[in-house]
Amino acid sequence: MAISILEECPEFRLGHSGSVYVTVWFSELNDKALDSLAKHHQALVTKYGKITLVSVIVSATTAPGSELRERLRAQSVELAQHRHGNVIVVLARGMSAIIARTFLAMLSLISSENMKVPASLEAAADEVRQIVGQDAMTVANASLGDDLVAFAALPRPK
Repeated sequence: MAISILEECPEFRLGHSGSVYVTVWFSELNDKALDSLAKHHQALVTKYGKITLVSVIVSATTAPGSELRERLRAQSVELAQHRHGNVIVVLARGMSAIIARTFLAMLSLISSENMKVPASLEAAADEVRQIVGQDAMTVANASLGDDLVAFAALPRPK
C-alpha cells in the first residue's frame, strides 16, 4: 500500500499508509509544522483509533527554540495517548544529523513515550510491524520499507 500525501510544503511532507502516519522533515520544526502535525494526527486517530508515527528527518540545521520545545513536549504527551508507537529515522548527515539526534535524545528524556530510532527506513518498517498492538493490515504490509523509502525520496516541495 503506497503512502498517500496529506500535506506538503517546503518544510515538510505528511502522509499515511493506513494507520501509519509518516512525516518527512526538510527543515527544523516551526509553529506551522506543529499545527499541521496535530491536525492530521487527529484526523487519522478519528479514522483508525490508534496510529503509529514514523518521522523521517531529511535535514535540520538548528534545534527548536525553548518555546517550540515546550509546545512540542505538551503536544507529544497529548498525542502519544493515541499512538501504538513513535519511530524516528534521521537520514541527515553531518552537523544537521548531530543536532537532530541530540534533540531526539533530549526529547526522549522528557517523553513518556518509548521512541525507536532505527538507522534506516527499512529497519523502521520492521520496527513498525513489531509494535505490540499494531493493526493486522500494517503487520502484513511487506512493502512498507520500500514505501517509506519512496515517500522520503520524493522531490522537496517548492
